[in-house]
Amino acid sequence: MFKNHTRIAAVASLFLLGGCAASYTPIRPDRINTYTVPMQRDPVEVGYQIDALKARGANKRYAKKEAKARYRVTALRITNNTERVLTYGRDVVLMSGNNLITPVSPGVAANDMKQGVAIYLLYLLLNFNIGGRTDFNSATGQATTTGGTFIPTGPFIAGGNILGASLANKNFRLNLEANDPTNRTINPGATIYGVVTLRDVEATNLHLVLR
Repeated sequence: MFKNHTRIAAVASLFLLGGCAASYTPIRPDRINTYTVPMQRDPVEVGYQIDALKARGANKRYAKKEAKARYRVTALRITNNTERVLTYGRDVVLMSGNNLITPVSPGVAANDMKQGVAIYLLYLLLNFNIGGRTDFNSATGQATTTGGTFIPTGPFIAGGNILGASLANKNFRLNLEANDPTNRTINPGATIYGVVTLRDVEATNLHLVLR
């Protein structure tokens, strides 16, 4: 009886903590049309969209991790108005007011914001027994089931959720890495897009400064 109660409590706790694994919807900075843009024409202009991780209403699981880690996943649109080739991170840097911003590396950010995987092992306890007979011993307080058909659903549910969470975490990391603007070349008159993760920064009044 105690074993059954423990199993029920473990599975119930899993549902309360988030239920099934969440998928990941990639951030596509080149498709964002809600960038905050500067009032004046700068040598290198930046449009920015803070909270890009949840801008489309998706990725709620990752957005919760983002808030907990005090991150701001921010999409950037960078336009080179100069007549020379620039490299982001070397020739041009991101500022917030008068403060230089050093974004968190994509790998570190993805690891800090990934959804849990091991938690879905609790689903191993979620198995069913169809049919059979259950006798309750009032003296010992234990229930004994005999006969029936045991259906091991737990391993399949656990495996599916572990695979889904792992794949979503991988897609999240790859999305951040693919959109990292660091060391990217910006030709004269060209525009590039990127995604950076800022920490402990009020993502307002962002601008770019030439070195």
